Amino acid sequence: MSLFSSQRSAAPLTENEKIMILNAHKYFSEENSSSKKRQKFTLRKRVAEVLGVSESTVGRVIHKWNECKNGSFAEQKNIGRPRLQPSPDIITLLREKITNANKAGTPVSTPILRQYLAENGFTLSKWKLLRLLHTIGYYYGHSKRRNILHESPNNVSFRCQYIRSRLSNLQGNNDIPNRPEVFLDESYCHLHHTSPNTWVPHQGVVLAPGRGPLLVIFGAIVVFRNGNHNKTYGEIVPNSIYIWDPAIKPQSSRGRKRSNLEAWDNIPDILRDTAIVPDQIDYHGNFNAEIFESLFTKLCATVEEKYGGVDIHMDGARYYKRRIENIPTSASKKSEIIDWLTRKEVVVPIDAYKAELLELVRQNKEKVPFACVEIAKQHGH
Repeated sequence: MSLFSSQRSAAPLTENEKIMILNAHKYFSEENSSSKKRQKFTLRKRVAEVLGVSESTVGRVIHKWNECKNGSFAEQKNIGRPRLQPSPDIITLLREKITNANKAGTPVSTPILRQYLAENGFTLSKWKLLRLLHTIGYYYGHSKRRNILHESPNNVSFRCQYIRSRLSNLQGNNDIPNRPEVFLDESYCHLHHTSPNTWVPHQGVVLAPGRGPLLVIFGAIVVFRNGNHNKTYGEIVPNSIYIWDPAIKPQSSRGRKRSNLEAWDNIPDILRDTAIVPDQIDYHGNFNAEIFESLFTKLCATVEEKYGGVDIHMDGARYYKRRIENIPTSASKKSEIIDWLTRKEVVVPIDAYKAELLELVRQNKEKVPFACVEIAKQHGH
């Protein structure tokens, strides 16, 4: 049977087949395709030159064709590891076992999964099971766990007090607040803000946070009952929104004007006069207790004038929790710790060790209020 009598299947052409067609077209379209020099080449070499492949490749293909003698090529074996095609029942069992174990907080290991599958009539080797778990999207490692500090006695006690106080201020089916509530927070926005891990195109570039402008935002929202209407109203506290670019710099001491001088004029005085150098990575570097307490004092005065006494809600940022006096730490001298405890009228045991004194400090430091709490009390909040 002639080699060229076979018909090609209707499958779409591959890239290699298209290149071979182009090489053959180029070869026969040249004027010197039938030159004497090429006529001296062997048939295998001429075919290889036409198709753009090596002579050995042409030889292997012809050899396989001659071996079959039935007008077709032998079925080609798949190279590499065969693709794993597990039963849907196995996948369902694995997902149920892993999900139930995670809900119960019980770690599940590979031997446990193999034993569980064997009990349900499926036997898999260790390596097949590992391949299957990776195929359906599981990995072996530490999952995200709840922070144990969330359930510490102090946090549980504070959460209960907060919820009790919050619910006592609400009334009616619509949860109308008896006393206006102010929600205070600050945030930031990056021009090139991306998560730590992201899908990236091939040889693509992702700009890291901190390579673009950073805007810091500070503001407050008030929720209150308007007059005698049984409805809740909410609005932004007047003059409570501050937006500034930490990259903005004040006018140079040499008198040289900045191109963004107008933008700097809108910055609050407390921010203009500060010597903070922004890190351009996170907005926390642009805040400290001094800046916050200055803005918070103005906010409390505005709220008192417009809404009267209110309940103020804020998160636990470190610069919120500056106490009105310094509390001794492990770096403090023993005499300083004793003096502080004495001022708080705490009985200090004779010949007490420093560790014992620090424990007494921990038990009595709540007597020292936060500065922001004192500011709020001065304005009736």
